[in-house]
Amino acid sequence: MDLIVSGKNFRLTPSLKNYVEQKVGRLSRFWRRIIRARVELDVDHNQKSGDIYRVEAKVEVPGPDIRLGIKARDMHAAVDLIVPKLERLIGKAKAKIDSRGRRSRPRDSSSGLV
Repeated sequence: MDLIVSGKNFRLTPSLKNYVEQKVGRLSRFWRRIIRARVELDVDHNQKSGDIYRVEAKVEVPGPDIRLGIKARDMHAAVDLIVPKLERLIGKAKAKIDSRGRRSRPRDSSSGLV
């Protein structure tokens, strides 16, 4: 899986980038067919308090891509919130692709069953 981490409206520190790579990199354990994951970290400078840190993720998989965005009070918390949600969405996409593959297989007529 190719992982791209970028920052918008703030400077991305190496420690934060490593943290995101460690957390989001675990997604490849759930499905080997993940092509690429893009994670964009953003700070809303127009908002003075509350959930001003945003993490947006786009995971490219066979079929429709998975997109998700989370806002939180801390950048690490936003990353921690987005990873389990991405895991669930990847599981759903994987199940959908797998079930589609099972339905389209032709039945084996040589089994002798009538």
